[in-house]
Amino acid sequence: MSVFQCNFYSKYLANFVDVTVYIPSYHNGDISMGDISTDILYDKKQKFKTIYLLHGMLDDHSCWMRWSMVEEQAEKHKIALVMPSGQNSFYVNAEHGLAYYDFINDELPRWAEMNFPLLEGRENRFIAGLSMGGYGAIRHGLGTPEKYAAVGAFSGALDIVGLESVLKRVPGMRNIVDYDSIFGGADKIEGTDNDLFTLAESCKNSAKELPKIFITCGTEDAICYEMDVKYRDTLLEMGYDVTYFEMPGVHEWKVWNESIRQFMNLIDPENA
Repeated sequence: MSVFQCNFYSKYLANFVDVTVYIPSYHNGDISMGDISTDILYDKKQKFKTIYLLHGMLDDHSCWMRWSMVEEQAEKHKIALVMPSGQNSFYVNAEHGLAYYDFINDELPRWAEMNFPLLEGRENRFIAGLSMGGYGAIRHGLGTPEKYAAVGAFSGALDIVGLESVLKRVPGMRNIVDYDSIFGGADKIEGTDNDLFTLAESCKNSAKELPKIFITCGTEDAICYEMDVKYRDTLLEMGYDVTYFEMPGVHEWKVWNESIRQFMNLIDPENA
């Protein structure tokens, strides 16, 4: 396996951005290095399916490798990972700020698929994230369903309108997440594509092939549990293919580690 800590200039962000890329081994784990030729070990024809992983609020691209079992699972399933930094952007084009939607939606896959051995095409591309990143994954997965075969939201902030009132009660968060700068104000979200309920309906009516949806949450998660159950029920009523998982836990890596394991089993059942 190889781990790349990358920094490149983004056209859409107009600055440099950090991205961690994980490329799994080209061979099965039961084969020792001494038993495999370098022709097989470094096969230029070998390419991998890819998960684009979006971090949560107050974090960055490095959190997945520091805190989770994602490397172990990616190696097991032979899936590459692209993990960008997204600040506290919710991965949208800010009303007054940076164009993170365009970066994630267009530029990041182009850059990654040009520089690394990644398979192209919808059937080989997935997107997932935790908390704020769960919102971002759904925002991109349903915003461009032609690009992703499956979408994972782990303890996702899926009711972005309702979340604003929650954040107001958390000391310091009101100064960190500026709804006016990002969305133009909390009152400007409902009915737009930044409202995931509206987006789900638009995607359903688009006649495009719908991605599989995977939603997880801890049952003691005071922030996201109720909104995630509500969003699950909404998608099921619309006819989406939804896999839902919950377990005891709060907004924490214990839940997200199990979420990662189950999401990779979903997209690669042969190696579950």
